[in-house]
Amino acid sequence: MPKWERYETLRPDALAACVDSAPIAFWPLGLIEHHGWHLPVGYDGLKAERICIQVAEQTGGVILPTMWWGANGGHDAFRWTHYQPEAAAASIVATTTNQLIQFGFRVIVLLAGHYPWQGILDKHLPAIRSENPDILLLWGTEMSISGGAIKLRGDHAAREETSFGLYLFPELIDMEALRPGRNAETAWPQGEAPPKETWHPGVCFDPNDPRFGQMGDDARNATAEHGGEGISQLVPFLAGRIRDFLNV
Repeated sequence: MPKWERYETLRPDALAACVDSAPIAFWPLGLIEHHGWHLPVGYDGLKAERICIQVAEQTGGVILPTMWWGANGGHDAFRWTHYQPEAAAASIVATTTNQLIQFGFRVIVLLAGHYPWQGILDKHLPAIRSENPDILLLWGTEMSISGGAIKLRGDHAAREETSFGLYLFPELIDMEALRPGRNAETAWPQGEAPPKETWHPGVCFDPNDPRFGQMGDDARNATAEHGGEGISQLVPFLAGRIRDFLNV
């Protein structure tokens, strides 16, 4: 199979050659969001991009620049989080997907690292799929994109996501940052927590707690081995679906 390329680095002739040889476009959908003290704020997009790269290494194709501007979730009040209006994010996704189809891509994979993307994609992509029955349009999170064939669990910055990160990009994670000692000034833009009635259920809002920002089992129980168990199954599954569709 042809090697994969980054969409934004190619000249027009090179993009046309990619469509001729491997008409596959991967689009990682992320967010800039507080992901605990130990994970990068771009965790969602980094996770999606690294998985896309692993699939593209088996299929060829191009990877679009990660979509960092998403919407919705339970961390809107946290410092370093950037949520956008849902309508804006949805418009960019629908417009770009239609453009990729117009440009000749026959397989388009939208992998969402931020779980609230699922509702946006489910609202806007089925119509595009029905209008283009000759296109393989795959979308969802790492938990949903296989249609249930591969069982992965998710959380927020806790054991599951931290394990994925330790498997995919350990160089960006600092497990020693999971320690007490922080105060409200380090956690909230206004120096104090939002009203309790606005807190997302299950999320730790105590900045002095090592589990701050997490939702799920304690991230200190995460391992790269645990993270790789599911992803190492998901990648060949997606690559197989793409190759089968293109008959290669």
